[in-house]
Amino acid sequence: MCRWTGLVILASALMSFIQSAVAYEAKHCDQALTPADDLVTALARLPESGPHQTICLSEGTFQLDRMLEIRRSGLTLQGKGSASTVLQMKQGVSSPVVVVGDARHQEPGFRVANVQIEALAIRGSQKSAQEFYPPLPYLSNSALIIRGGEDIDLEKLDVRHCRSACVLTEYDSRKVSLTDSHISDAQWDGISLNRAGPTIISGNTIRNNVAAGITVEYMTSSLISNNVIAGNGSHGLYLADAEHNEFRSNDIHGNHLAGVFITCSIRHHDEVMCWDDSFSRDNTFVDNEFTQNRFGYQVAVDKAANCLDWARPRNISRSDTFVASPNKEPRWEDFGRCLAFDAGES
Repeated sequence: MCRWTGLVILASALMSFIQSAVAYEAKHCDQALTPADDLVTALARLPESGPHQTICLSEGTFQLDRMLEIRRSGLTLQGKGSASTVLQMKQGVSSPVVVVGDARHQEPGFRVANVQIEALAIRGSQKSAQEFYPPLPYLSNSALIIRGGEDIDLEKLDVRHCRSACVLTEYDSRKVSLTDSHISDAQWDGISLNRAGPTIISGNTIRNNVAAGITVEYMTSSLISNNVIAGNGSHGLYLADAEHNEFRSNDIHGNHLAGVFITCSIRHHDEVMCWDDSFSRDNTFVDNEFTQNRFGYQVAVDKAANCLDWARPRNISRSDTFVASPNKEPRWEDFGRCLAFDAGES
């Protein structure tokens, strides 16, 4: 009995030590900055390599007159909370707010890895007349852009008033996670995932964006779960060429068009035509709630990208619920069944 008591005391002491160490690590700052400091210059002066750096931002609004570039791997940018620390692009400046990766070349020349941005708000240049950054016209004026990033953690953010998307990942960014954040009021999509490797979007509120809540132009092996996706001007989720992903326990309501729009990658827009074999496939939808959308699921296919080849797995809806959100498929006799429902749902 004494032996077990000793083990319990030892375990308790060890747990206290670990908690103290974690608390110490969370408070450790390599630099502490206030709104009086030039944040852009401070990041630019960091060494290109070396030990992980943690930049702690105080309460207040950091007014930016140019984009904040994170070009090195191993960096944490940590605020005091999304209601307290704000990165604000100055009025009249047409620019992204934060770019993680190589912004200076159309196709990034290097990867940036192991970056955390947490506990702060980002406000974009929503009223800018230009969607793209004039000096680098391939770069959209999205609020937060990940370009060829890997192991990027975005947590407890509040991103609003975005001229293009609020959060954009591109150029094969992978192992990106966005959690416990609020995304709203984008002039286009709330979150745009382009050529995305494994990605986690979980526990967020994504609402009131002019276009879709989340849009995908090729994404694989990812998890979209426990989000509120509501009140968006087009679709809740727009999925083009998405494969092997899971969409679980999302609250999808009040979107102007479909809760989930399943389609292909577009080759031509004037006369809409898909890239061959680019239809979204082998996605699993589980326990999602569709309420008051124009459609629940809507499927859009054509002759180049359809569901006739059953060597490819179809998409599966399992235990989803629908209230005033009817599903809409094309002529499945011509294009095949692109979406299967379990439990006899249709």
